[in-house]
Amino acid sequence: METTETIRDVRRLVRPKDDRWLGGVCRGLGAYFDLSPSLYRIAFVALAFAGGTGILLYAAAWLVIPEEGAADSIAAAELRKHRDQPRRLIGLALLGTIGLAVLSSIRVWPSPGNFWVLAALVIAALAWWRGRLVIGLLLGLALVLVAGVLLAVRVPVFSGIGDRSYTEVHSKYTLGVGRLEVDLGSAQLPKGETFVKATLGIGDLHVTVPRDASVELDAHVQAGNVAGLGQKDNGTHVHSHVVDRTGSGRVLVLDLHTGLGRIEVDRR
Repeated sequence: METTETIRDVRRLVRPKDDRWLGGVCRGLGAYFDLSPSLYRIAFVALAFAGGTGILLYAAAWLVIPEEGAADSIAAAELRKHRDQPRRLIGLALLGTIGLAVLSSIRVWPSPGNFWVLAALVIAALAWWRGRLVIGLLLGLALVLVAGVLLAVRVPVFSGIGDRSYTEVHSKYTLGVGRLEVDLGSAQLPKGETFVKATLGIGDLHVTVPRDASVELDAHVQAGNVAGLGQKDNGTHVHSHVVDRTGSGRVLVLDLHTGLGRIEVDRR
């Protein structure tokens, strides 16, 4: 009695070398699951615009899916190469975790936002992987602290560092780190509402308002204190809302934000 045994080829998930756009991830997934690669491309692009998750997922897939003809993936090969240095792998994983937090809130246009923090983490990870362990460890710890502070207080670094003082009425004032002083005590405000927004990353924000104008103050401090128009508050996530009316018909609406520091508002 003869038996016939059918042997099926084992399907392997790989990144093909031909007919691919970038790293071959979508082409490989399409071939493995018998679906069009365009579906995966659309999904990755959609997730990339939805907080940047698609970029991270594509990069992870590129690292763990082996290329066609290769015995191992890039990640597996690197792990085998550095298996005698587990601390370096742990450090790299820590940087990757912080990078994920940055990527979840990244903005590229119209302002760079946290993009430069992500770039610094990528450079540090490469330096750590290829450089000396002690130097990489110190650099990694420093970046952890800096990135943590910057993410917590959302410092607008590209808005400058130092002391700035203004006496003219503008709709918006911004400073990264330092002292921002907006003196509107002598300003001649028109009838109705005048809206002014001031944002400071780290430091002191001081606003002087006209004596004859009503003021609607909305002040936010991530960590620090607010002293405005007779009210004081301090701590973390401080929010102060004050309305001080004079009956002059002129209303100054203040929207003030500071990440780490102090907001002070007084009348001349």
